[in-house]
Amino acid sequence: MPIGIALTLIIGAYLGYNLFEGDKSLFLGGETSHGHYQIELECQACHTTPFASQEKMQQACESCHAEELDRVNDSHPKKVFLDPRNADLLATLDARLCVSCHREHKPEITRDFGVTLAADFCFHCHQDIKEERPSHAEFEFKTCATSGCHNFHDNSMLYEKFIAKHLDEPAIKDPARLPEKTGLKRWLKKNKKKLPLDVAEPQMDSFSFEATNQATVDLSRVVEDWKSSIHARTDANCTSCHTQNVSQNHNSFTIASVAPVCESCHKRQHKAFLESKHGMRLALELSPMSTDKARLEVDKSHSKSLDCNSCHNPHSLNVVEAAMDSCLGCHQDTHSQNYKNSKHYQLWAQEILGEAPSGSGVSCATCHLPKVKKGRRVTVIHNQNLNLRPNTKMLRSVCMNCHGLEFSVSALADEALIENNFIGIPTKKHQTFELVKQRMKSRQ
Repeated sequence: MPIGIALTLIIGAYLGYNLFEGDKSLFLGGETSHGHYQIELECQACHTTPFASQEKMQQACESCHAEELDRVNDSHPKKVFLDPRNADLLATLDARLCVSCHREHKPEITRDFGVTLAADFCFHCHQDIKEERPSHAEFEFKTCATSGCHNFHDNSMLYEKFIAKHLDEPAIKDPARLPEKTGLKRWLKKNKKKLPLDVAEPQMDSFSFEATNQATVDLSRVVEDWKSSIHARTDANCTSCHTQNVSQNHNSFTIASVAPVCESCHKRQHKAFLESKHGMRLALELSPMSTDKARLEVDKSHSKSLDCNSCHNPHSLNVVEAAMDSCLGCHQDTHSQNYKNSKHYQLWAQEILGEAPSGSGVSCATCHLPKVKKGRRVTVIHNQNLNLRPNTKMLRSVCMNCHGLEFSVSALADEALIENNFIGIPTKKHQTFELVKQRMKSRQ
């Protein structure tokens, strides 16, 4: 009996330490989805409190995802299922709650987009579709979510009126151009009297660099990089980032302090970064995500932490490097490694060499960190997974700058073409467009 009591106390102490002082890994209920694995040990991020109610957990979901659902005009908003006329539907599928379709810690039933329902779940509410739309009679319910057909939440680029408006567009537009960023132009317009800082004005004399490791920090190179950067052009010198409290020990300017410094000027970019897979851990005040923890195929030979400086050299601010080299420095999957064999890369290389017009090249960032126009402002979206799932989110902000809608949808539905990084053309046309044409013809 004493041995049993002792073992119980030891096990209890071990579990208690792991729960209250450790990483809580012993209490993980199962493998999490691609969307949440980075924060799976931050239990309260989703569960809020032990034994949280469904309402509390729903609030946790919405705290991260509600803004995006509003932005895309959610096709299945909660209000639809609060309508008394649809009460019978809730008995089969309570779509008011995210966890009805997205249950964590269930890897054995988790599919694309973190969905944990059978692929034909649309049947529960749309079993009469074959009578309403005879054109859909040949389709199985498990094909509803095929790329280019229907999305549960975001159909903003797949609704019939939008498709009809863009029928018969050419595969490649003329001209095929991306919008140009307006940030610098807007700053210069507001600060007409500001002149670029020169090499005598980086305020290097404000620092005590005794603690700096000269073997790793070439100060002359830092100044040279800064001199030709957009920071020097926009009145940002050393002390704009390296505040006096870190100047006495240069090595204390660590990865943890980079993002808040950048945020002081780049608020929109910082907010989007924290919403991305690259920065979501920082949003919860956790240590940065690092390549050795990634589930994707990345270079894990070195444990690289992800922060603003992971992609941007803070002194040269070379956006050309950030748009491709930074990406390929980590990502080792087939799609990424095929990029330099693609027509997109050829166009990008020509633009960089000055052999093609500005905005005609396509880098990694062109698609995954797109330039989005809103009014007169064109900004870069720093949430790199915003338009990845479903991939039809790329249509308006990326593909349709250069390609017609039908070509774009067909390409995004061609998995082999995506894998080889769009080397070639879609193998077949997408049925959606023929269905829309037939429907328009039937109305005439």
